[in-house]
Amino acid sequence: MSCNRMESDGMRYLDHEMTADEIAGFEKHLAECDTCRLMMEDLGRLDAFTGRMKIKDPVDTFMEGYWKSIYRRFERKTAWIVILAGASVAVLYFLIMMFREIGKITIGTGAMTVLLAGLIVLLISVIRERIHQKKADRYKDIVR
Repeated sequence: MSCNRMESDGMRYLDHEMTADEIAGFEKHLAECDTCRLMMEDLGRLDAFTGRMKIKDPVDTFMEGYWKSIYRRFERKTAWIVILAGASVAVLYFLIMMFREIGKITIGTGAMTVLLAGLIVLLISVIRERIHQKKADRYKDIVR
């Protein structure tokens, strides 16, 4: 005999999503219906088994391997140092060139001045954000 009651109420019962009246009605039905009772026992075992399973998140697995690599650990710090060094040299070069030709203000000189000012402000902003982030990081003591 086939019973459709499990399809609508079985998981709701296991997940404790029923009201007290619905639980009483469903338990009465389980006492009377062998098909549903057997299916409920199977679902109960499956629910208990899946509740004990520990599934590792693939993202966590990737990140653990990522932080273990010495190369990757210093990759970004090295990149930031190189970028800062290059930006410093470029700023110094353009400042020298600008002061050499202080009397000749051209569109190129003006554009470079605005570009350098924007880069300097951006660089200062990023450095301040990184310093603030490092101070405020609640997880800084956790070894990855």
